[in-house]
Amino acid sequence: MTELKKLYVELPLPNNSSSNSFSAAPISGYGNHRIAKNIYNQPSLLVYISDPIEDFDLINQNLYNIKVVHNIKCEIEIKGKLNIGYFTVITYIGGDDDVSDVFLIMCQTLLSSLGRAPSNKKIKDIVNKLIELFRAIKKPPSKTIQGLWSELFLISQSSNPEDYIRSWHSIPAEKFDFCFDSFRLEVKSTVSELRIHNFSIAQLNPVGGLEVIIASIRVGTTANGLSIYDLMNLINIKILNFPEIKEKLCSLVYTTLGFEVKRIKEIKYDYGLAKDSLRFYRAEDIPKIDIVHIPKELSDVRFSSNLLNSKVLEVGVDTLFDIAYTKGKDEA
Repeated sequence: MTELKKLYVELPLPNNSSSNSFSAAPISGYGNHRIAKNIYNQPSLLVYISDPIEDFDLINQNLYNIKVVHNIKCEIEIKGKLNIGYFTVITYIGGDDDVSDVFLIMCQTLLSSLGRAPSNKKIKDIVNKLIELFRAIKKPPSKTIQGLWSELFLISQSSNPEDYIRSWHSIPAEKFDFCFDSFRLEVKSTVSELRIHNFSIAQLNPVGGLEVIIASIRVGTTANGLSIYDLMNLINIKILNFPEIKEKLCSLVYTTLGFEVKRIKEIKYDYGLAKDSLRFYRAEDIPKIDIVHIPKELSDVRFSSNLLNSKVLEVGVDTLFDIAYTKGKDEA
């Protein structure tokens, strides 16, 4: 549970019935801001205004269950004492507890970017990021939960996950999951005991001198396993000193899940099975259809390949990144 979630659940409803009344608590390290609960039992982030409001064009918004009101006079109850202050108020008004948790997690993640005394431009940037995120989680997922879990599992295995997150795809339509200079890494998972994975023709027929490595993982659902939410927590522990990386991690996970974000804690996979079964293969060692044999009239060619007899690349998650980095430096 994040700090903001802990603070929020302990807040009572405000005593005053005004729409501008909040029960609130200061945020450790960000004393000018408040996490708050309004009279409708909705979570709000009260953002301290350090710039004169007329110095920047801030527009009130109500989009995708995020309501934003700038420069509002708030009555704030903190431990029984009433305070008055002017804040930008960002509220989740959707009423879904799981999505409410997403709001609190993203507010926690964005605090480092926001800072203690943000400019109006910074406030606008943070508001836009939240609205874009909540717009995305109303859409269908761009990847299966199993696929996303497998990529996060791989990231969690690294002692320097920030390197992988920096190279993680920001566009779901990209051919490969991770891109390092002249090196590409694609993560495949299967619930079968056989390592049979589905590939696009481009994934096993790289062009332009790219080196492609395939990570193969066996997965299985289990009540005692780890969810996507659990994996994010494991990764976040390792990237405490990289706030911009934490922001990218959260943003990519939630936008990828779309409306399946409600299941972020629900589906759990066997962490031990995935760890024991993780293998790496060079694309050139995997059975494939050579691109030269594909008529030019055909497109979007995909096929399944069994890796049973493919040569395993004897590397680990961290040494794999070293290979990628070294290759990129050598060819620069």
